[in-house]
Amino acid sequence: MKRRQFLNTAATIAGSAVLTNGTGLLTSVQAAPKRWKTAVGLNGFWSSRRMYGYKMELTDILQLIADCGYDGVELVDYDEPYPTTAAGIKKIKQLYDGYGLQIISLQARSRGNPPGGPDKAKRQQYLADCKQQVDFLQDVGSEFIGVWANGRIRGMSNEESAKIVADTWGELAEYAGSKGMYVVAEPEPVLVINTLAILKQVYDDINSPHFKVILDPSHAAVLADGDPFVFLKMFRGNIGHVHFTDNDGTQRQDTQRNRPGTSKHMTLGDGNLDIAGMLRELKNQNYDKWIMMDLWQVPDIYRATIVGKQKLDEVLDDLFPA
Repeated sequence: MKRRQFLNTAATIAGSAVLTNGTGLLTSVQAAPKRWKTAVGLNGFWSSRRMYGYKMELTDILQLIADCGYDGVELVDYDEPYPTTAAGIKKIKQLYDGYGLQIISLQARSRGNPPGGPDKAKRQQYLADCKQQVDFLQDVGSEFIGVWANGRIRGMSNEESAKIVADTWGELAEYAGSKGMYVVAEPEPVLVINTLAILKQVYDDINSPHFKVILDPSHAAVLADGDPFVFLKMFRGNIGHVHFTDNDGTQRQDTQRNRPGTSKHMTLGDGNLDIAGMLRELKNQNYDKWIMMDLWQVPDIYRATIVGKQKLDEVLDDLFPA
């Protein structure tokens, strides 16, 4: 065997389970993915409180999530930043541990500091805030942090702003990688990364093993004319997180600005997306991370939490038979 052939064969064997095929020759097989753990994003509860006037305590929310059988929670950086001291971080972790819920991630935020704006000082503050949040997540045992681009910057095209976003996120991804973590990003119709082509360009510009994308079927459907499988195929093998939701192909109306808002997030089963098909495709891609229920701006947050878990479990029972 030539040296190059030997190295290629060794790399294949190192990344796969190795079996003999009865003739003494080595063959490789991919390990089947395990059943995914499930989580709920606190972003949905925050938006329900703000938009629909829900009155709810965090402890009641966590009890509901635990009672439904979810495994974890994705935090959202509203209204106050998370603590930076060891004692404060320990207290936060103990709260969630008490409900048997793992903190899987955090939706990063830097107030008033866009990652794709022309002001370098504001971008540096954005990075400092996000790095602090990476440190917090590392201390509570999380693997990744979620990021979102800014809205339209006056005087800049979306593509120009997205180029700057890529530079900012590239630096954040390297920082996260140094901590054994990675960054995941999500496109939205109301952000500068508002097409799959722009997201792909940002992904290619960053070109880091520590940077992945988020599959949100509602955004994927709206940005691909109703077909989220376009997103799944375009980013095959590069999906690092899933915000799961249903959609009917539309966006919610932004009543404050009198224009279309972000993609409509719906309770699983209320939209027209092929929920089972998307999860089956993720399994075929050997996705092995979390499925997080994204309930952003869903009017009946309690029903969405309960029914969503029931619908999700029905599909997972079929995909991962005991």
